[in-house]
Amino acid sequence: MRKAVLTLLGLYILLMGCQKVVDADELLDTEEQVSIIGYISPHDTILKISVTKALPAIGTPIKANQNYAFPEEFLIKDAVVTLSNTEGNSVVLNYDNETNTYITSASNLTILHGATYNLKVIVAEKEFNASCQIPKKLDTINEIIEFQQDEFGYELAVININFKDFADEDNYYILGGYISSTIQYENEEPFEDIFPLFFNDDEFLTDNLGNGSQLNGKTLIYADSEYYSDVSITLQVAHTEKVLFDNLKASQTNSDADGNPFVEYVIAPNNILDEGAIGVFSGYSVTEKVIDLKD
Repeated sequence: MRKAVLTLLGLYILLMGCQKVVDADELLDTEEQVSIIGYISPHDTILKISVTKALPAIGTPIKANQNYAFPEEFLIKDAVVTLSNTEGNSVVLNYDNETNTYITSASNLTILHGATYNLKVIVAEKEFNASCQIPKKLDTINEIIEFQQDEFGYELAVININFKDFADEDNYYILGGYISSTIQYENEEPFEDIFPLFFNDDEFLTDNLGNGSQLNGKTLIYADSEYYSDVSITLQVAHTEKVLFDNLKASQTNSDADGNPFVEYVIAPNNILDEGAIGVFSGYSVTEKVIDLKD
């Protein structure tokens, strides 16, 4: 997958915690569920589905020395995971020990804009199903860059991006991107580095205030440094299904609210059709534009 927005989506697969709300009187009778998370796109080189256990937040023992994304108690390594399209083509995904997910090469099942895909997961002879439709890809995104100085005299590049919303339908967009540059410190070998772009309140956009209108978002970066050269900016807009948009926004909101007693946590959506599992299977597309900040 591509960097930034696509990497972010991959990280959400690892970091999304599925917690079941339970009645305190029924804690001892609560059964574990299966958590299924998968986001697919025509831009993917690897198709990836996460299948783990989703246990109640209360009473779930986790070893103190487990500091990775999925403790061993949560892993499901013997599921049967199948992706298929409406034309009858299908592929079985294999468990990957490095990522703790089920994967296959995207060449085994072509993902197309506008097409519908089905997911079937079998765990302990129980079958769980979901489907998604890949959103359309934006034709183009545009940008305006303004250079300013902060209060300390450092040069800032304020980047405004805009794009035209698809008319006559509800749409959901996530903004992102990254900066690529060559860094050369004194008496050291040059190396390439990448920094993400942050759009803050403009990261999640919808067209609920103007169907078919121009949407825009703003980010800023420090633009001058004697150590930087060959600086380029990659701007990205992900067009997502509503369930994916809501899932990522809920995850971000809950992460920002962590430890704040005055903020109520958001319940993540679920589009798994069968009882006994929760999660999100959804599609997205990404449009990106690369610009040179300095020649």
